[in-house]
Amino acid sequence: MYRKKILCEPLRRTFARFAVKISAFLFLIFTNSLSAQLPNTDIWLYDINYKFDSIFLSNGQNITNRIGYDNQPVFSADGKELLFTSIKEDNQADIYKYSMDTKQTVQITSTTTSEYSPQIMPDGKNISVVMVEKDSTQRLWKFPIAGGAPSLVLEKTDSIAYYSWYLKNELLFSTIDVPSRLNFVSIKKQTPDKVDVNVGRCLKLHNNVFYYPKKYSDNSFRIYGFNVEDWKVKEIGMVIENEDFDFLDDDIIYGKENELFKLNSFDKKVVKIANLSVDGLGAISRIAVSADGTKLAIVAEKK
Repeated sequence: MYRKKILCEPLRRTFARFAVKISAFLFLIFTNSLSAQLPNTDIWLYDINYKFDSIFLSNGQNITNRIGYDNQPVFSADGKELLFTSIKEDNQADIYKYSMDTKQTVQITSTTTSEYSPQIMPDGKNISVVMVEKDSTQRLWKFPIAGGAPSLVLEKTDSIAYYSWYLKNELLFSTIDVPSRLNFVSIKKQTPDKVDVNVGRCLKLHNNVFYYPKKYSDNSFRIYGFNVEDWKVKEIGMVIENEDFDFLDDDIIYGKENELFKLNSFDKKVVKIANLSVDGLGAISRIAVSADGTKLAIVAEKK
């Protein structure tokens, strides 16, 4: 029995590595095959205004306004810049930056690989991305904001789908597996620990708790919270109709079709904020709120 285990273990590890590569390869093929059929999404930027208990949007503008795929917006910590992913005629996904002051967009990455899910790292000196490498490996890389060559953040961790930073050297990430796995990892240790399974793409850190959606049979998404301090996962009791969301104070906002809704944290009631069809928005897929709660980025198909 002991000899049989010794002989089979290397083969088991080989098959495990092969399965991960196949999953990543199929994901890349699927992504590339759909690149020409991706929805025509743009990014709209709004000011958020408050009056008593009501929220109003103003100064809406389409900051991409082209035929093609623009997505995955994220604000800088000071709210003066917006990073996003754009796929243009070459079918390459690159990272771009929009400035609130100059109203100009500049390209951040220009590589032979594809970069997704940009975030400014907690050190304030680098932009992290999920890079789809030439062999289909999906790992977390970083690009210096001041310029320079990119470098790996998690060398041994593959198949990353989405992620969110916790502290300077820790992050939560989901995988491209089916069902997807949610893991927490320290950059220093490089060894992920499993948190949950079957999670959606949205990972939001709010008041030191990670929030994420899980899809149910009725096509609704229930919000769960993961507390890193006590390593507990619990359902929050909030149900939304889109897996992508963000926070305004302690309330959750999300889009459905071309309307924006707010889910109140205290009574769990849903309130419609706005119908954005008048601004030319079609189906809303993603949203992002600036840290100070004054700016809102919305990804939507053109009406």
